[in-house]
Amino acid sequence: MRIFTLFILFMCLIISCNKEASINKNVNNKTIDSLKTELANSKSKIELLKKEIAIKREARKKYQVIYNNEKFSSFFWSFMTDSTFQLERINFPLEYITWKDELGEDIDTIKLTKEHWKYNSFYINNASERTQIYDNFDLNLRPTNERVIHWYGVETGGDSKYYFSGKNGKWYLIKKEQLGD
Repeated sequence: MRIFTLFILFMCLIISCNKEASINKNVNNKTIDSLKTELANSKSKIELLKKEIAIKREARKKYQVIYNNEKFSSFFWSFMTDSTFQLERINFPLEYITWKDELGEDIDTIKLTKEHWKYNSFYINNASERTQIYDNFDLNLRPTNERVIHWYGVETGGDSKYYFSGKNGKWYLIKKEQLGD
């Protein structure tokens, strides 16, 4: 009898294990199915994002302008140190903006001819003056075919801007503005 009781207990144990295994199998199958669905949804979202990025890259390439000018730092060094080179790289008549009579009154625009241009070595920078080079005429930092050299005096009140534009791969001075003291 004892063997019979052990046998029945053993059978009950096997049956209950099978039921738990069956329940766990169903739960696991449902979890696996939901994970598979989530994975498929994620893959489709990733593909959509990849396509969107590719479209945006193509649009940027389409509207991106490439400027093939000489390196500005090399150009400006020659412009500072070589008076003949400087004259060759100025678009005359040069637009020159300055005060008409006295500081703070009317502003005047003069057209400077080659004969009225005085060589500028740009070595005026000292401890009380600062220099900023901008890559466009709006004085913002973004890639363009423009540069502005801005000399300004912290204590002296000086304020000069030199506007350069790239043409046919070369830089040219196209305007000068002097509105400091």
